[in-house]
Amino acid sequence: MSLYSTDHRLDNTGEQTNSRPDVRFADLAVVSGVLGMLAMLPLPSAMRAVLLGVLVFAGPGSAIQTWIYVPPRARLAAVPILSISTIVLVTTAAMWGYQWSPRWITAIVVAIQIGSSVLWYRRHHEWPDRHAWQSWAGRAFSRNTLLARADTARATLWDREFLRRNVAGLMIALAVVLWLPSLPGLQEAGYSQFGLLSAGTGPVLVICMALVVSAFLIAIRRHQFRIAVASIAAAILIQRLTVTFITDAPVYEWTYKHVAISEYILSFGSLPPNGIDIYSQWPSFFVVTAWFSDVSNFGILPMAHIFAPMVHVLIALFVYSLARVLKQRPRVAVTAAMLAELVNWVGQDYFAPQAVGFVLAIGFMVLLMASTQLRVTGFLALLPFAALVPTHQLTPYWLFGVSGVLLVTRRAKPWWLMLPLAIILLGYLYPRLSIVAPYGLLSGFDPVENAASNVQTPGILGKQVTSLICRALSAGVFGLAMISIVYAWRTKKTFWAPMVMAFGSIALLAGQSYGGEAIFRVYLYAIPGCVLLIAPMLLALLDAQPAKARGAVRKVGTRVAIACAGLGTVGAATFGLQGYFGLWPLIIENQVQIDSTQALSEANPPGTTFTMLYPAGYPIRSTAKYVAQAEANEMYDAPLNFYGPEYMLEFPTSTQLDALEWDASQRTTPTFVILTRQSIEAMKYYGFMQDGAADTFERWLRSNPAWSVHSQDRDTIVFERPAD
Repeated sequence: MSLYSTDHRLDNTGEQTNSRPDVRFADLAVVSGVLGMLAMLPLPSAMRAVLLGVLVFAGPGSAIQTWIYVPPRARLAAVPILSISTIVLVTTAAMWGYQWSPRWITAIVVAIQIGSSVLWYRRHHEWPDRHAWQSWAGRAFSRNTLLARADTARATLWDREFLRRNVAGLMIALAVVLWLPSLPGLQEAGYSQFGLLSAGTGPVLVICMALVVSAFLIAIRRHQFRIAVASIAAAILIQRLTVTFITDAPVYEWTYKHVAISEYILSFGSLPPNGIDIYSQWPSFFVVTAWFSDVSNFGILPMAHIFAPMVHVLIALFVYSLARVLKQRPRVAVTAAMLAELVNWVGQDYFAPQAVGFVLAIGFMVLLMASTQLRVTGFLALLPFAALVPTHQLTPYWLFGVSGVLLVTRRAKPWWLMLPLAIILLGYLYPRLSIVAPYGLLSGFDPVENAASNVQTPGILGKQVTSLICRALSAGVFGLAMISIVYAWRTKKTFWAPMVMAFGSIALLAGQSYGGEAIFRVYLYAIPGCVLLIAPMLLALLDAQPAKARGAVRKVGTRVAIACAGLGTVGAATFGLQGYFGLWPLIIENQVQIDSTQALSEANPPGTTFTMLYPAGYPIRSTAKYVAQAEANEMYDAPLNFYGPEYMLEFPTSTQLDALEWDASQRTTPTFVILTRQSIEAMKYYGFMQDGAADTFERWLRSNPAWSVHSQDRDTIVFERPAD
């Protein structure tokens, strides 16, 4: 089965010359398998990670499609989603089966997929044509060919007509040229309550994103598909890869509790004991990242640092493929992919099970919706669903509800596929009910309460503005999606499946608040469906021709509609940037702080207590030792804001300080109090503490003879009280 069509070129006589042999799935499986084996050689870790990444994203999926035909519109997503799902399931099964040996796991996967290709070659008598490939490579990469291409490219780039036709490409190049010099200024940006966009060279990010979005709109209007795809890549570069470039460690305090679990598996070759946290019962994300790190020798922290951009590349690819299997034109599909990137302000792309779960969910929908063209893809969809269930607690239940509606209404086939989906989902949950129950299966039937944010205080002006922008963007996306349904109905376009995807997640609010984060998950899950609805209507506006409108009023109205579509898209991108970077001063984690917290955690015995005002800037739960610490004291790293807003708004009263001192004096292990710049700024940002409360607390610690300064730098002060 061929993956790509043969590349044919004609010479001056019109005869075919230097045709490239077909790239078949069997060939791709062999190449990715060989690269996976090379990843186990003593090469630089970054190179090994790239080689192993090819196996993860292309290997098993290619082997499966060697034997099972998948409709062309779904193939672009089917290869990576089937590959990722297979690796997740194989590594998880090895861990559960007490057969944890990452290198052997890799060797077995590679052997199976290469063996699959060899069997296919023998059965079809179609072995790779080595001579044809050598001939093609010799001609395609010969010195004369490369020089001729360079001369042609140079002449083309200086051609005024070419530049006029490709002004969108020039705008993307300009955005990148402006973006690169702004990175040092972003890295050194000071504090701003409005986030990164108003600090340092932050405004340049807004300009660069506006250029990229404008380039995309021009490219789409001119039917320049490749430039439109390039603009999506530039958007991911500017909005997501910026974080990797201007920080020396992964952002978000809560990233590190996931890093710690992967580090534990990497260190001990087993899952953390039950009862430490709920993640041991949904371990697939941590298992597969530990496997990848072990085989490639690429550290967990560096992996977490580059994680978000990779996630967004997959999201864009899968949203595009989802639109294609729904029989949308390529222009509509690429528009949906771009919109999915621009309106996604929810910071759920960090190193966490949620990010992988979301990717698996969209990939599942691609295969499920392709079942209307070929039923076998519905059965293939069971693979990513089975990988998703042990990866994340919430996502598969939303996905089961959405897919159930689509199957029952015959928008996907066969309808009874929901039975194996239910068996996988409920069969996994049933033996874990006693573990999940303490966390709460349901929060109560109160959609309004469940939709409430986990932060109830109004906070300072910067927080209020950012919250308002996020709400406005979310409401705008949902509102446009509803209008798009009416547009699709009146123009007789398909809308049922995207509508179910867009609004199905709202049902989650009927019974679960998910710790105050349900409203964020509702919006995140709704993004693919909403952009699939909005994209056709946006294209209809952009394709309007004012010159063809009858009457002056209609011509003006058409121009206004086009302008509103363009400005609205740029505005949505700006709002998305603010939503993503609005918490910037609070979420940064410096490498110095990471090294300090890991050294402090490793140097002190289990039972040591580490207390912060708010978890920001000093991630205690970031090493494999967190298990020993949590076994000795499950509240060993509980911050003071854990006691609730009433407690913190009064803090620090003499009664509270006396209680803190008495509790520390009763311990047989040291007690540490950590004050970080990020935690103090967070308390002010959210309005959790009174002005000056942190300074009062610091003065009390310095004046108390039982406490001493353990360490101090510009961002962190660590106070220690030795055990009595």
